[in-house]
Amino acid sequence: MPTIRQARVGELIKRELAEILQREMRDPRLALVSITGVDVARDFTIAKVFISAIGTPQEKAAALRALQGAAGFLRGRLGAAIELRAVPQLAFRYDTGIERGVRMYELLRQEEQELADLLGDDAESRGGDTAEAAEPDEDDEAEGGEGGAEVPPAVIAEAAAADEPREGR
Repeated sequence: MPTIRQARVGELIKRELAEILQREMRDPRLALVSITGVDVARDFTIAKVFISAIGTPQEKAAALRALQGAAGFLRGRLGAAIELRAVPQLAFRYDTGIERGVRMYELLRQEEQELADLLGDDAESRGGDTAEAAEPDEDDEAEGGEGGAEVPPAVIAEAAAADEPREGR
């Protein structure tokens, strides 16, 4: 677990590197690169810089190679921007956390859809023809009612739970 100082130095390096990449780097391979995190070693000699990039796998690999090639330049600019006794060496790594999160979200949505389809099929087999139950009677419309039978509270609670936003973590 990182110390408070490691976390503070990591955040400082992250912020300064992001600014250097945005303002001073002219390499087109780094146009869609974001710094997602920085882990600093206990002795502050090495900083693992985690990046995320948009594009094809080849473009992502090219961006990582470009950053590794520019590590010396970035370390020099970082030394001028922050006050540390020694600026850590920069080791760039690709952060797969975002892609894993997106993939997990897609899998959960797919499972949710399959479950909804399965429950929808069961409701049709239990309740008969749902088209007749969904259409209001002419008498109900004349009285100003919503039509059809009263909705059970369990169905209302299930629908409300399905509409609630879900946490991403």
